[in-house]
Amino acid sequence: MKNKIYELKRTKEIIFILAKYGFGDIIEILGISVPFKKKPKISRSERIKNAIEELGPTFIKLAQILSLRPDLIPLELAKEFETLQDSVTPLPFNVMKQVLEEEFEYNINEIFEDEFTLLASASIGQVYKAKLKTGEYVGVKILKPFIEEKIFADISILEHFARMFRDKFLLYGIDLEKIVFEFAKTIKKELNFNLEAINLKRFYINFKDNKNIKVPKLYERYSTKRVLTMEYIDGIKISETEKLKQNGYSLKEITKKGFNLICEQIFVHRFFHADPHPGNLMIYNGKIVFLDFGIMGRLSKEDWKNFVEMIYYVIKKEEEKAALYVLKLSKVNDNIDISSFQKEMADIISSYFYSSLKQVELKSLMEDMLKVMQRYKIFFKEENYLLAKSLITMEGVGKQLYPDFNAAREIEPFIKKVYPSFFKDVFFKSLEFNNTFWDIFFSFPDDFKIIIDKIKKGNLKIEFEHVGLEKFQSTIAKSFNRLSLSIVIASILIGSSMLLSSRVPPLFKNISIFGITGFLFAFLLGVFLIIEIIKKR
Repeated sequence: MKNKIYELKRTKEIIFILAKYGFGDIIEILGISVPFKKKPKISRSERIKNAIEELGPTFIKLAQILSLRPDLIPLELAKEFETLQDSVTPLPFNVMKQVLEEEFEYNINEIFEDEFTLLASASIGQVYKAKLKTGEYVGVKILKPFIEEKIFADISILEHFARMFRDKFLLYGIDLEKIVFEFAKTIKKELNFNLEAINLKRFYINFKDNKNIKVPKLYERYSTKRVLTMEYIDGIKISETEKLKQNGYSLKEITKKGFNLICEQIFVHRFFHADPHPGNLMIYNGKIVFLDFGIMGRLSKEDWKNFVEMIYYVIKKEEEKAALYVLKLSKVNDNIDISSFQKEMADIISSYFYSSLKQVELKSLMEDMLKVMQRYKIFFKEENYLLAKSLITMEGVGKQLYPDFNAAREIEPFIKKVYPSFFKDVFFKSLEFNNTFWDIFFSFPDDFKIIIDKIKKGNLKIEFEHVGLEKFQSTIAKSFNRLSLSIVIASILIGSSMLLSSRVPPLFKNISIFGITGFLFAFLLGVFLIIEIIKKR
């Protein structure tokens, strides 16, 4: 009942905000008249962004997820959503403390010291600096109380709206039902801190021997579905450039180090941080620190090969081959003109890379590529958008730190280093095939000798399996049954005739009772046989 009341109030609020930002035409689909209609002074994309900001945390989270998915919304709208910040007024610690007490079986005063310092407040959780009884400082991420219920109630409203407004939004190239489905799938993962803990563990293992990165240690004992406890790292935010300079750091070196680490995550481990914006990056003792492992990208081996091949051919200035690998990284409809798409994509790639690597900006290149792809209704696979987003975000961070930073120039030596491993993989696969072939070849004489011996001894058995003969067998069986019945009927008729002609007793009016009974029985069987033949044609 509570949820229904909340949904009703929330629906009224959503309708009011949509009307406020000039979406009265959409509301009228519901049969609700809008008393005031604002004349829009800004673009539709900006109005959608402003409405989402006012609609609150769930919708902001939705927009942030959509900013990583230009396959679901127009590119212009995805760019607007990139500017949305997930920062909200924090809840008092006493409220958040209830979650800690519910998640741990024993008193939290036995685990932590009293003091909890707020570090960040987002839509679904808050992060605190705390001290364990062991003396170690930790970062504690706590899911907000009742946030799951609120988000799922909002999703329920969104699902209803998506069905109502489906046709209206399809005109703008937006599939509302698919958007809500994808959002629900992603937000469920983010609401489960156990999944983030698994991501953190995997990331930690991948970089345990790398001296350029510091990965926070996970405290599994004090982590649950709604609480994540990790090592607290007292670093300098990467956005605090003056503080970095004062501490003797080279911004150019930090930029290169950070970008190389993203490249290593993508091209070596195939598991990467999907949102490395300045708020998720710090410097600690000269090492790069990545924070927030809620959204991570995973690259399949096939996509990894295709992506390496694509960049390799871009560097080699073989843009038509590179365009072919764009298709391999995408979901492609059967009815597109592939040669035309390949030519257009090749023209874009050559316009960037035939000038100079110094002038190439990954963000501009990707935007131009996406425009062509959207026109042809070709879309990257979901993980490949995350990959592109990760590289572009890191390029943007690099340019903030060091304006002369050029991501395209930095990625070139990395790809040249990784590319040979592609051939190594192909080589080992060919070795596996060759080994199998030679095993068969060398074992053939022995296998052949065993077959000859069995033939000599008369022990060779060959099994045949008849496929599709069952119907034929059934037909033959039925035919023989009918023939047998016909013979039986004929025999009864002949026998009955002999009984009648011989007047075998008992007699009734000088007629043999056995003879006449035989005739009647044969008649009934004959009628039955005729009916069966007619029924089966």
